[in-house]
Amino acid sequence: MKPIQAFHLQGIIVFIVLITGAAAWAGPAKGPLQVRNQFPPHLMFLTPKPDGPDLPAQNQFNIGVALDYSSAFVNEVAGPRVSIIDMEMTTLELSFAYGLFDRLSLGLDLPLVSMNGGFLDDFLKDFHDTFSFPNYGRGNRPDNEFLYVIRTENRDWFDSDAGGIHLADSVLTAKLRLAGATASPFAVSLAYSLKLPTGDEENGFGSGNFDHGIFLLSRFQWGQAAFYVNPGYIFLSDPDLPGPPVSAENIFSLLIGGEYVVNDKWSLLVQGNFYSSPISDTNIPHLDDDALELELGLIYRVRPWIDFEFAFCEDLSGAVPDFNVHGAFRFRFGP
Repeated sequence: MKPIQAFHLQGIIVFIVLITGAAAWAGPAKGPLQVRNQFPPHLMFLTPKPDGPDLPAQNQFNIGVALDYSSAFVNEVAGPRVSIIDMEMTTLELSFAYGLFDRLSLGLDLPLVSMNGGFLDDFLKDFHDTFSFPNYGRGNRPDNEFLYVIRTENRDWFDSDAGGIHLADSVLTAKLRLAGATASPFAVSLAYSLKLPTGDEENGFGSGNFDHGIFLLSRFQWGQAAFYVNPGYIFLSDPDLPGPPVSAENIFSLLIGGEYVVNDKWSLLVQGNFYSSPISDTNIPHLDDDALELELGLIYRVRPWIDFEFAFCEDLSGAVPDFNVHGAFRFRFGP
């Protein structure tokens, strides 16, 4: 055999081995990361929560406990238009889902929110200075001091104070399986979400009105690689705030994510969570901007009925916190 032919044969063998290894089944996909954008002004609206197409089995009950810690800083002042968001925010979200039938489930998300001045300002300024990242005027504000003001037409949208634990607007979701069984390589579901006005609009934790949205949740898995594409559309009501009238814009959303299934216990995930601005024409960039968040994380199957999820989220646009750290446990009970 000529050397060049041997080289080509070896290359083909290596290629086949690599493809076979990549296609090796390492267990079902576990994602996507179920982390919502924690930008404080968007607490008033229904925003997309990444989710997979799988449903609880009939008569199965799922419970999720998620904790997010985020830091947001905005300092936009342009005449009578003011947006100053200087806070660290903790969100505890309790999620419940029940399999009504084999192809239909019903779920409820209850978010509890606490806004505070935090403790990370010194670290964040030093970190940005070290790597020559912009500080966006953070040095013009006192360290670790809370301020949350949005003002247009010389009137504040709401009156928000630091401290306390507040129930934000809750979300009721129905999921219908369209194709594929649970944990199958290809699956598609349709989800309908209804936001309930359980949050206090006087303090910026809700809109006082209902929102609703429809989402297509899809997953394709080939070997150890899984991909998620979730388009959605959200119909928003104008928030009923104590300040000036605020017009809401309907949202188009899109999640694109990838997962590498290391084995039946571990998965590594990366995803981009995008949605168009729920507010427009304020001439305040961070409010008019679309939201795009990069989410990196992992899922570990502690037991067949328990998953642990961790994610670090970074802003790729102005309508996202500077960063968000997310952790969650998800439990499955029943058949």
